Amino acid sequence: MRYFLEFDTSKLPEEEAQVLVCGSGIAGLTCAIVLKELGLSPVLLTRGIGNTYYSQGGIAGAVHPQDSPYVHFLDTLRAGRYLNDEEAVRIMVSDGVMRIADLERWGVNFDKEREFYSTTTEGGHSYPRVLKVKDYTGREIYTKLLEKVKDLDIPIVSGELQEILGDDAVAGVIYWNGSALRLIRTPALVLATGGAASMFRHTSNPSKVRGDGIGIAFRAGVSVRNPEFVQFHPTVLKGTNLLISEAVRGEGAILINSKGERFVDELQPRDVVARAIFNMLRSGEEVFLDLRPVARKGVRLEERFPTILSFLKERGMDPYEEPIPVVPAAHYYIGGLAVDTFGRTSFTGLYAVGECACTGVHGANRLASNSLLEGVVFGYRTAYRVYLDLKGLKPSRANFRNSRKSTGSTGFSFEDLKALMWSRVGLERDEINLQKAKHTVEDWLRKGILSEPTRENRQLFDILLVALATVEGALARKESRGVHYRSDFPYEREVFRRDTFISPEILNC
Repeated sequence: MRYFLEFDTSKLPEEEAQVLVCGSGIAGLTCAIVLKELGLSPVLLTRGIGNTYYSQGGIAGAVHPQDSPYVHFLDTLRAGRYLNDEEAVRIMVSDGVMRIADLERWGVNFDKEREFYSTTTEGGHSYPRVLKVKDYTGREIYTKLLEKVKDLDIPIVSGELQEILGDDAVAGVIYWNGSALRLIRTPALVLATGGAASMFRHTSNPSKVRGDGIGIAFRAGVSVRNPEFVQFHPTVLKGTNLLISEAVRGEGAILINSKGERFVDELQPRDVVARAIFNMLRSGEEVFLDLRPVARKGVRLEERFPTILSFLKERGMDPYEEPIPVVPAAHYYIGGLAVDTFGRTSFTGLYAVGECACTGVHGANRLASNSLLEGVVFGYRTAYRVYLDLKGLKPSRANFRNSRKSTGSTGFSFEDLKALMWSRVGLERDEINLQKAKHTVEDWLRKGILSEPTRENRQLFDILLVALATVEGALARKESRGVHYRSDFPYEREVFRRDTFISPEILNC
């Protein structure tokens, strides 16, 4: 299905943009700022605050004289189980040092100690290279970059992407502004719409980040790369979507069971820690994160982790006195739209950056705090590629129409999908459950194609496309590697040290 909604662009109110950036996380904001600094006139389309704002831990960067981008490179490959795109990783760790300087140039004020960066260690890093702003690094970055966008007079449009228009190249988009559909004509579209981890019952993602941007581009013909790799954050406060940053464990917090026994090395990569917690919970034990060792080291939690301490105390919990109940939850979608190292997709004029894209830097498991770094590095590079490509991209005045038959409601909901993905495509997978999930999602997609062309049904349909790509990828990868764990194939297999690509043709959509 190329288009979902019914529309006639000749009847829609329209605007124009030299470049349209869709999404306002670190990748989208960086791209917009650099485009403007290059002399272009970008427009930013956003549906609100996303994952960058809620990022607590920090941004990794080999800024210390005793550290090196090469060591960061090796740590990233090790965490990614050597499935990483090595060229992309080299770009990220080397350019990342310069982009840290750009973030400061744009107003981000990282924590300092005696005039130098105060860095910390997180899981998988062999050196304390994670820069931070207490425990609200993402909020600081988001706030300062948004201020920079406003200082540069980059127009910000509030709305939600619905359709990508064009046959052989991007001609524009249809978006919903809260009351009506509107058209933006543009020859260059940069997607920075976030990941799809919210399609699982337990997730750390805010409700607005649902992964449907990936599905919209998928309908436009862009393949999805490595969708089977979904990272589960080990420590989300039980009964909420509030994550407790890995930086807490980096400072010395430990994981214990109901008996008070420590059962895992807390600084191992996230997939190892998350599965250890999952299996402990499955055995009937509860799991707690104990911050008291941090306090005993003399760290004042209200100064180092003010956000975490605040939301714990709001819920009647005192980490100085008691351990905190935690569960693993879907956190980061490692797969995404297939792009090159300049953010280009296979569809002319369409680019993708941040979590909705798959550059290959994370391999089979994202190294902690590399996501913000990826966003700023590739957001920056993509802006330069767009600057060059625009010389050959021509604006389109063509009109587009779509109509189709519909039979009513879908008969299922987003919550049904979340339950299905958690129970059958979660931390541990096997052939039987994956095949059942595939059958159900395919059935829902058939119903979705016939459902009424509403915005709600469109969003659900696009998330279903991403879910099916995830299931297909998990079925195809008959091994366990990184965050993808198959209980029926519990070991890495060299024959599968290759990327997975899922195309719309394979899914018959």
